[in-house]
Amino acid sequence: MTLGSTERAAGYPRPVQGRRVVITGVGAVSPAGVGVEALWQLLVRPTDGPVQRTLDDFDPSSYFTRKELRRSDRVQHLAVVAAALAVHEAGELDVDAARAGVVLGNVYGALGSVKTQLAAYGADGPSAVSPFLGAIASESSCVGSAAQHLGFRGPCKMIGGGCASGAFAIGDGADLVASGRCDVVVAGASQGPLVEVIDASFTNLKVASPSGWVRPFDARREGSVFAEGSAALVLESLEHAEARGATPIAEVLGSANTNDASSLTDASGRGARECMQAAIDDASLAPGDVVHVNTHGSGTIVNDTTETEALNDVLGHLVPITSAKGRLGHAAGSAGALEAVATVESIRRRLIPPVALELEQDPAIEAEVVWGEPRSWEPGPTLSNSFGLGGHNGCLVFAPVT
Repeated sequence: MTLGSTERAAGYPRPVQGRRVVITGVGAVSPAGVGVEALWQLLVRPTDGPVQRTLDDFDPSSYFTRKELRRSDRVQHLAVVAAALAVHEAGELDVDAARAGVVLGNVYGALGSVKTQLAAYGADGPSAVSPFLGAIASESSCVGSAAQHLGFRGPCKMIGGGCASGAFAIGDGADLVASGRCDVVVAGASQGPLVEVIDASFTNLKVASPSGWVRPFDARREGSVFAEGSAALVLESLEHAEARGATPIAEVLGSANTNDASSLTDASGRGARECMQAAIDDASLAPGDVVHVNTHGSGTIVNDTTETEALNDVLGHLVPITSAKGRLGHAAGSAGALEAVATVESIRRRLIPPVALELEQDPAIEAEVVWGEPRSWEPGPTLSNSFGLGGHNGCLVFAPVT
């Protein structure tokens, strides 16, 4: 097969237009620790218990000067470190900086800095406010910081799509590569710790777990735990990767995003169905080709049932499903990116992480949930789902490179 061919090697059809998009590096920062290995070990470790919300000993000082640290927020630190780790794994990219882009998702921005500066304003007046708060709190601060750190001068976009923001960013990043606009894009998302007022809102909405446990698909489920984290993937055209001698980890076959157009808080399921089908269509696959799903799996009473019903309607058959939120919690704007990394690692390591050590599966949920121990599998086309407040739906299709 010639480089950049529009024909896919044995196993999968190929969309009529566009370059093949492969993943050559991944990076993550999560409550499990810094790096993908820490993330993976948390996912496959057979333990249950309350979710840890933050990474208490996170130290980004090796990536920032002292001045930069003072003039930035934790959400930016998380984004830059994840992006840097992904690029480090990808190796020497040998790319024209003008053809290298960064696309990141985010929802709540620099809440920590805003909270601190509001307190300063209230205590000492306007003169106490940092002159850099406007830049720190801007929606583009994370992606701008990452682009600056990497030296990428191509497209630089911040994507907001609720808890599907990370999936949106990866899909948009893959489109930039497939279209030929970029040879390399770092795509992902970052989510800092939530402040008390947002936590209270989720508690009052009755989607926050009062016990701190997150039990997707379990009859005992009671909600999510909102946590921090960041993740990034290096997306690259297959032609560019092969030219520099890189070994791809996996391939992005397709993506889609939709909106329920019905409610800011209540998922209808219709948009999720349409999004899953659109992502499968974008990958030029049939529903029967999908062999595994990394679900949104939020652990809330309604959403788990709605998602599995939609999934069964679209696929028409049961496949092994999992959810990372039982161990990672719900990283809001970064959830889709962290779970995309988990999906890619599942393909690379040929293991599906379990939802939990023990499961009392809700009898109202018809699904083949992986639980107890990691499950060995033959990797194939895999759907990664992300659904968010505002009715946002994002779906990605990953597969081994063939």
